[in-house]
Amino acid sequence: MPLNIIVVGETGAGKSSVINLLADRDVASVSSDVDTCTKAFAEHKFKVNSTEVCAYDTMGFSSAYVDSLSRLVPYEKACNLISSLKSKINLVLLCTNKDKLSITTQHVYHLFNDFFFDGTVPIVLVATYREKETSMDSWWGRNLKDINKFRLRFAGHACVTAQRSRGPGVDLRYQQSRDALIQLFGTATPHHRVVLNEPVYPLFNRLADATEILTEKCGLSSREAGLLTRKVNPLLRIANIVLFGETGVGKTSVINLIAGYNIAPVSSGARGCTLDSKEYRLTANESHLRIFDTVGLNSPTVNQSDYLHAIKKAYKLIDALNRAGGVDLLIFCMRGGRLNDAQLKNYRLFQEYLCEKKVPVAIVVTHLEQEDNMEQWWENNGEDLRSFKIDSIGHACVTAINKNTHLFKDKLEESRQTVLRLLRTCVHEPGTPFFMETDKWLSAFLKKMGHLVRGGNFPKMRAIREKLVEECSISKERANVIIEELQRQE
Repeated sequence: MPLNIIVVGETGAGKSSVINLLADRDVASVSSDVDTCTKAFAEHKFKVNSTEVCAYDTMGFSSAYVDSLSRLVPYEKACNLISSLKSKINLVLLCTNKDKLSITTQHVYHLFNDFFFDGTVPIVLVATYREKETSMDSWWGRNLKDINKFRLRFAGHACVTAQRSRGPGVDLRYQQSRDALIQLFGTATPHHRVVLNEPVYPLFNRLADATEILTEKCGLSSREAGLLTRKVNPLLRIANIVLFGETGVGKTSVINLIAGYNIAPVSSGARGCTLDSKEYRLTANESHLRIFDTVGLNSPTVNQSDYLHAIKKAYKLIDALNRAGGVDLLIFCMRGGRLNDAQLKNYRLFQEYLCEKKVPVAIVVTHLEQEDNMEQWWENNGEDLRSFKIDSIGHACVTAINKNTHLFKDKLEESRQTVLRLLRTCVHEPGTPFFMETDKWLSAFLKKMGHLVRGGNFPKMRAIREKLVEECSISKERANVIIEELQRQE
């Protein structure tokens, strides 16, 4: 599988020269930028030592001060590139030939980091045409203060020249430059994971905030941003998955199983508060996923105190799901064994109360490492689940054990492939997710969750209002509207 690289920057920044420097031969034309009329990018394949590389040379970006719709063309071409990609991008090389960090370089950084990739692909800075510098790397030292000031999170940098000397012998500066670029491969995203355990903006809803990103961070006018967002909105959706189940069933271990490495810390078994949640971003089957790991019920009912404590958690989760674009899939994580009341109530809490029976559910059955045939559990128990009206569009019977893993190496790998197949079946291109306006969603959920309070003793509205205002930082006016909705619902 090749290392996929996008090379971006201002017009004349030396992007094609950087590609040729990596290839150690002329594979990209340096006469002009990519044809602005017919091409979104130029694709070049070559080997660097033993690594296969696929580099995409892009059209140069114009100065932020150019007031013309032609300035939008590179942005549109970049969108065409992103939409045409069949493989995941591992690295972005952002090139600049300016002596100082330019505003256009900052805009291009935010376009790819914030708008296209949401912090999931590392970006490295390549300062070109440094042949006249006594020390080529001095460019970085001169500009580091501004880089930090403008919060540009580069994963690495290289200050280079692509010029070869005409004299005999080894061209030390050329070789030094090439080695510096090759060293940046070490910052690239491996094919099975993203570079960050969590996104740069954990609750970043690019669909809603795209225009703001483009105007405030990428230097476009409101009109330009509107034209661009209408074109690329379908490209930016990431599937959102809510993982739920009792404490101790192995939810975080399932996340690690999907990721292929320990992205989520496995708890010691201590119980969190119901509806506590944590967001993770990872890559599976060449697709980015956003998974919300939640804390479910550990008993069939809750007391008033538990209900009130859950309000803040419910608001945080619902607000996060709303801003992230809704829910595409629920994964019900349950321990292999007999079905209990707590599992049934967890299923209702998320499938019926949170998602109003409008989101498909997949089931992952865990703790089956002692079974000779893990799938046998479903053959023996699948019908019982259906009889309890626990419906699903797919299942996986697995072990996600995190202790003595060497004893279950084969079963862990089998389990990972089983879960990945489940995701391939259940998570396609993100379609129409379920979501509601946050306050209406919260009031509807809290009303239904009231059915779980022991003895039917629903908390007083005054206590709920206090929680909304004091712990959720909701205005009194908004809290009153939520309470009115609660009282109005049947």
